[in-house]
Amino acid sequence: MNLEKEYKILVIDDAKDTQMLLDFDLSAAGYEVLCSDNGLEALTLLKTVQVDLILLDMYMPGLSGLETLDKIRELPTSVQIPVIMLSSSTDEDEVVAALELGAGDYVVKPYVAKVLLARIRTAIRLKEKTEQLEYLAKTDFLTSMNNRGSFIDLSTTAISLANRTKQPLVVAMFDIDFFKQVNDNFGHDAGDHVLRTFGKVMTEVFRDYDIVGRIGGEEFAVCLPNTSITDAFIACERLRQQIENSHISVTDEQNIPNEIKITVSVGLVLSE
Repeated sequence: MNLEKEYKILVIDDAKDTQMLLDFDLSAAGYEVLCSDNGLEALTLLKTVQVDLILLDMYMPGLSGLETLDKIRELPTSVQIPVIMLSSSTDEDEVVAALELGAGDYVVKPYVAKVLLARIRTAIRLKEKTEQLEYLAKTDFLTSMNNRGSFIDLSTTAISLANRTKQPLVVAMFDIDFFKQVNDNFGHDAGDHVLRTFGKVMTEVFRDYDIVGRIGGEEFAVCLPNTSITDAFIACERLRQQIENSHISVTDEQNIPNEIKITVSVGLVLSE
């Protein structure tokens, strides 16, 4: 695997000679290496620093490797980070215990650099593929916004939080008017371009922490936490006007350039 970016690896091992050896081998392979002498120090580091993989020694004073692994998996910031255990022991029960706690692999020391690097590459590749699949499962393929399922999940969480904290929350729905005529008159490619443009404008108009999504077809939605109905109306009206004043350049099925003007209908509901 050619490193397309500088991946960061955290080495947790109380033995300085092992740290130095791993630092040398991993740095030579193009990785950025951080070292920690014990589990408690590593857990503190993981709360503020994002790493791509962890190499964790099984036997350490204070927190053992297994105890450290267990606490790593409890941290929201590190629950998905792949962990490879390092140990001079080949005890099968320890291997099983590490894997059941969430380790992705187990390498016996003294390690063979070529083999360890291959396992690191495999672990990072698997992590990235998993993240990609999770992204695709939550994202609308056309607009790169939240898809229907993701929008409902995120909005449900936001509504529950608003109910607990007694804060107002508004959900607004948007329906592009007469969208079928766009597809009929200019073709589906033009229709897709209109949908992408609408999604881009939505993303720009609303705040970073507002939840925007494509619900399906020409229907979109936004969930606005801690927002009054008046402020939500102002934001939605700003979007409506911006869409109405836009001229969207498209080409029809005969490759003839055209400009489309669209409008959108909006409905709001307040939860308080």
